[in-house]
Amino acid sequence: MTVRLFKKLENFHELHESVHDSQTLLSILQKELAGYTVFDLMKIQAQLEKESRYLPPGYKEMFKEKMGEQLFGNYKAILSGDICHNQKLDVELYTDFLNTFQSKLDDRTDKHFPDMTILYHMCALYNIFVTLTPPHPEGTLFPGGYVVERKGEDYYCPVREKQEDNSEALCKFCVAKQTDME
Repeated sequence: MTVRLFKKLENFHELHESVHDSQTLLSILQKELAGYTVFDLMKIQAQLEKESRYLPPGYKEMFKEKMGEQLFGNYKAILSGDICHNQKLDVELYTDFLNTFQSKLDDRTDKHFPDMTILYHMCALYNIFVTLTPPHPEGTLFPGGYVVERKGEDYYCPVREKQEDNSEALCKFCVAKQTDME
């Protein structure tokens, strides 16, 4: 069933079997995203609008801006292939990420599983394992007014440690450090 979710990959296992470094991962992501049409992207944009419709007005605009940056900015960056710290992957962390992603795909009950979620996870793969950046872009706002920020070469997130056990969150894979809240 997972096979139909991907446009170019033979199956999800290509991510498991063929990837040992970030350059290979990037090339597989490029191949996958090259199959997206303008209509796929429009559908994802509509899903983003739907997801954000009940958010408070001020937060809604920030959310849409940062999710757009995460989804569409990374989509463009992946296709251009400009940024890649070619290094071996932390195989255990990478495998755990793929298992979490596969579980999300397998557990879906809605036959119209949001394409936005799939693109989000592929962009997160790119962030975490290729560019070594957090899956939430710098400046992403969280409750309490705290944001993901960069200090020197390090990224800091206000919710990283609080969400590590949340199966819906990607925090346990994130390269950001916990923001000192004191």
